[in-house]
Amino acid sequence: LAHGWTCSTLFWAPVIRRLTADGHRVVVYDQRGHGRSPAATTYAYSPASLADDLCAVLDAALEPGERAVIGGHSMGGMTIMAAAGRRQLTERAA
Repeated sequence: LAHGWTCSTLFWAPVIRRLTADGHRVVVYDQRGHGRSPAATTYAYSPASLADDLCAVLDAALEPGERAVIGGHSMGGMTIMAAAGRRQLTERAA
């Protein structure tokens, strides 16, 4: 789950509780400069940079051949769209 601008992983708390209660594994991360992630330079917040981060999270969180349902809110949705043509999304998104 990718949160929106000025949010953090806490934004997803009700969704995480529901999904985990239903037996799903949930992966969330703080987008750069949000929540517990460090701030970056102004230029580091481009859609391409945020897509890089999402792809890195997928690579780190999923086993080879494993796929995930990916959801985003606001900037998180834009991050997913920016990553849409990348190999990691093609291979990792369910």
